[in-house]
Amino acid sequence: MTALRATGVFDVPEPPGLRRLTTLASRLLGSPTALVSLVLDDRQVFVSQVGLPQPWADRGETPLSHSFCQHVVDDDAPLVTSDARLDDRLKDNLAIPEIGVIAYAGMPIRVDGQTLGSFCAIDGKPRDWSPGDLAILEDLAAAVATEIELVRAARHAEETSAVVRRILEVSQDAYISIDAAGVVLEWNPAAEKLFGWTRDEATGGDLATMVIPEIYREAHYTGLARVRATGESKLAGQRIELPAVNRSGHRFPVEFTLQSTSHGGRTVFHAFLHDISARHESQRQLRRQAELIDAAPAAIIVRTPDGTIRFWNKGAEQMYGWPASAAVGRNIHSLLGTVFPDGSAAMQTALATDGRWEGEVTHRRVDGRSVVVLSRHVLRPDSEGAGSEVIETNTDITARRTAEEMLATSERQFRVQFHQSTVGQAIVGLDGLVLHVNEAYARMIGYRPEELIGRRNEDFTHPEDRAEGVVMTSRLYSDEWSAYERTKRLIHADGHLVDVHIGVRLVRDADGAPLHLIGVIQDITERTRAERERDATQAVLAERNAQLELANSELQRANLLKLDLMGMLSHDIGTPLTSILGYGEMLLESDLPPPIATPTSKIMRAARRIDDLRHNVLAMCTVSETRLRTERQRVELADALRDALDAADQDVPISCPPSAAVLVNPAHLRQIVVNFLTNARKYGGGATGIEVTVDGLATRIAVRDEGPGVPEGLRDHLFERFTRAGDTEAAGHGLGLHIVVSLAEANGGAVGYQPGDPVGSLFCLTLETA
Repeated sequence: MTALRATGVFDVPEPPGLRRLTTLASRLLGSPTALVSLVLDDRQVFVSQVGLPQPWADRGETPLSHSFCQHVVDDDAPLVTSDARLDDRLKDNLAIPEIGVIAYAGMPIRVDGQTLGSFCAIDGKPRDWSPGDLAILEDLAAAVATEIELVRAARHAEETSAVVRRILEVSQDAYISIDAAGVVLEWNPAAEKLFGWTRDEATGGDLATMVIPEIYREAHYTGLARVRATGESKLAGQRIELPAVNRSGHRFPVEFTLQSTSHGGRTVFHAFLHDISARHESQRQLRRQAELIDAAPAAIIVRTPDGTIRFWNKGAEQMYGWPASAAVGRNIHSLLGTVFPDGSAAMQTALATDGRWEGEVTHRRVDGRSVVVLSRHVLRPDSEGAGSEVIETNTDITARRTAEEMLATSERQFRVQFHQSTVGQAIVGLDGLVLHVNEAYARMIGYRPEELIGRRNEDFTHPEDRAEGVVMTSRLYSDEWSAYERTKRLIHADGHLVDVHIGVRLVRDADGAPLHLIGVIQDITERTRAERERDATQAVLAERNAQLELANSELQRANLLKLDLMGMLSHDIGTPLTSILGYGEMLLESDLPPPIATPTSKIMRAARRIDDLRHNVLAMCTVSETRLRTERQRVELADALRDALDAADQDVPISCPPSAAVLVNPAHLRQIVVNFLTNARKYGGGATGIEVTVDGLATRIAVRDEGPGVPEGLRDHLFERFTRAGDTEAAGHGLGLHIVVSLAEANGGAVGYQPGDPVGSLFCLTLETA
């Protein structure tokens, strides 16, 4: 059934070729009826007929009950009978009585190897078909098959042509065909829209003058001439980008593919074109975006989820020092030594669940320096759509983090200074209400600090002194003054007056807007009373001043002497002592006989005691001059304690959390711990352990020994100058622990002593946790 429909003969009027063949068969065979019968599942259809009686002629078909041709199809063989009435197979066929079919000769019609029907000759009376008749009928059946194939081919060609026309009509690409002379043969609606010329205007015209910019036309004509001469085109089969112009003269880029065909020796070119202005603009936008990405001050990195770097912008090169050629293809976390605040697992989980993660991480530059960055990770599909990638944007906040740490340190120091200061301090809002006061100020006027918060500052000022304060404060607001000082009277909680000297400054924000007032208040009641008595005691003060000047002169001479002593200890004694220690070490390392080795060891111990005394005296002089200054820094305790043990030439167990760190001068920390270790060796039989305990903002370092401990009567004076146990035989001068106190206080810490349990001593150093 499908093969029959595919022939197309059912969908067109009787093909003239089939009509001529049926007429020819009737004339050559002398048969009144000739048929081209195609057999379907339920009937036979006559696509061409001659001599068929009515009503069958008008119907053009019969049911299979009236069909001899069905047997030709079923058997795929000719069917020939002289008298169907005598044929057992055909005698009951209704075609005999109703159509008058007596003699029948039918040949198979084969198309593409399938038997589709029968080409037959029919007579209404008995007849013997000669071999010549059958040969003619067979040849004509083959001609019928050929004619059906032509009908099918014509139909296919027509359908194909219609499809092509429809495709060209709806195509988004402009279609243009020209001959070898450049004359337009075809021009679809998309070409009309693209170039502005209608199909009627374009066909038959010169393509060059309509779409090719003038500067390229000569090359176009030269190419066409070469095609006409050689029959070959260099551009055929290629995808080409060239500028084009439309009817209004607007120039724009087009992309096209060119193919050539030849029909009867005539070359025809076919081109599909489309405007690529948007693509060019997109490319320009991409280039601009790439330039912007490279110009961005942040590091912009594209990587795979497992960390392999795909893109590395100029900002990343500048931030980390690695060029893109060295970074791309490497694992970002290995290259930069990424340290996540909570480990990389938290970042991976956030990307998997939320598609993004943000936090601060630490990276390592090419020069080994660490940088703190604010890192933002966004997960997205990759450009190929087959997986995912991570866009990582990193901003260097090392300076900001340092500034924040410095600010936090400054704020801590301010809070300590504010609340522990012996001078009264108060912060007052712009509305005159007290925001903060320290203990010294509250105590000055007889209140607790919390009782003053939220009350008006004027409530504690003597009424006669309030107006002056208002005037002076107004000058702060108007930028006439940055600060002012004055004396006034405060009203104590019990009613008596307190004379104070107050300094007031207006604090502004970064934009210059007022924030609050801060005041420093000093109780000058006694000073005021003293000033009233000053005239009576002027002579006495003058005399005392002379005495002080004399004493000061003596102090200066003593200070010069101390400086000379320090120089002598540092150079005149230090230089030969260093030589003694050096040569002594060399002697001890050599193979000396016992009579010499023992005295040499004693000499070295004495020299070391002299050197310790020299260093302690120098440190004591520095402390006495109140010139001891230090710069604290973050120190990892485990490493520092091991360094101190090396300096003390001792091997003592250390119990220290791996992450413990303090703010301290490293040299001062080493000197304090070495002093503790040396004392333990002198007085306690040697240190038995160093223990570190971290408690919030404070970290305690304790050196433990199991010696006899410090006598109870000596403990209160243990850290005073020249304090030593009277019954000890150990060498010493009593300055070490006093110097330790000064060093600890210079670093914002403290030292202490605890008796061991059940025996021994525990010398402790407490410092600020880093």
